[in-house]
Amino acid sequence: MDKFCVFCGKKPEHKSNELIIPQWLIELTGNPKRIGVFGDRSFMKPQLGKRTFSYDSFKFPSCKSCNTRYSELEAYVKPIVQRMLTTNSISAPEFNSVLDWFDKIRIGLWLGFRYLHKDPAGITPSFYIGQRLRSSDRMLVIFKGNGDEKGLTFSGCDQPSFVYTPSCFCLRINNYWFLNISCHGLISRRIGFPYIAEPLLTDDGHIQGQFVVGRNRIMKPILKKLFSIQGTELYQPIFSGVVINPVIRKYYDTEYVRNNSMLWEEGIGKIFINSNSGIQEYPMSRSRIWIPTTTYAFKRLLFEMQLLVFEWQTYVDDLAPSLERMPKGIRQRMNRQKRMNKYYNTTIIRILRGKA
Repeated sequence: MDKFCVFCGKKPEHKSNELIIPQWLIELTGNPKRIGVFGDRSFMKPQLGKRTFSYDSFKFPSCKSCNTRYSELEAYVKPIVQRMLTTNSISAPEFNSVLDWFDKIRIGLWLGFRYLHKDPAGITPSFYIGQRLRSSDRMLVIFKGNGDEKGLTFSGCDQPSFVYTPSCFCLRINNYWFLNISCHGLISRRIGFPYIAEPLLTDDGHIQGQFVVGRNRIMKPILKKLFSIQGTELYQPIFSGVVINPVIRKYYDTEYVRNNSMLWEEGIGKIFINSNSGIQEYPMSRSRIWIPTTTYAFKRLLFEMQLLVFEWQTYVDDLAPSLERMPKGIRQRMNRQKRMNKYYNTTIIRILRGKA
């Protein structure tokens, strides 16, 4: 497999190595030399089983300049995550950077697992970390467990759904669990922003369709699927890919969209929170309203989060654009893969619930 920079996708210049899970986070959650499970390869090749090695060796090629540039994001997010773990106040701009960081981690894990598994699905990436930061609607759901047990776990990254659509995964940092979801059209329509009606995926990987003027109001609930356990839900509409297009830009150049944007010129919407008082704009100043009001037993949360990842990966798969414009052979293959992904997820959910 040819080596590429996980940030830009090009052949690494002045080669460096990128720790997908940053060193500061590894140290924050335990012994950096501890052994972790980095994927269960049995869904592709049953004889392979699980892959294990130390956390601080989970690193991949990158350009030195790319590594340096993205290290600035790591440096900014580190104290924010540390404050979250001690239940301190966080502002909307800080959460915007946290969501950038989750974009980086999610796509980095996708590329990293592809390296580890020697690309068993035969997928050639058409995007890398740099192309997926702030590229689609995104959300973060925060759950809190009891106790003070340290640990770092990421789940959902070695499942077929994630291999083909890296849009949903879960990251556990000590006694907090973070469910991160990002995909095209996740929340824009129901948050009142313009959206594409009946989107179609073209054979070059782009999404086409008729743009529709937003309703200029939030529809409740923002997502039609509800969460089975209670956490803090943070939502952010993203339209960075369209503001540079003068034809489409007019749909977003409205009072409603501008008033509900953090950085309109960059296509970054404001962050909204679903709390006990309903859906509201997250404060620009530091606030503690993000802290989950419910704390779960550690073992229960460990179990429930496995179910949530599988359920929401299937939800995201169902949001995928129509394949009507794709060549027949590719369309049949992708539909077959989608059915396999759903079967795998529902089967694992049934097994887990049966054991419980």
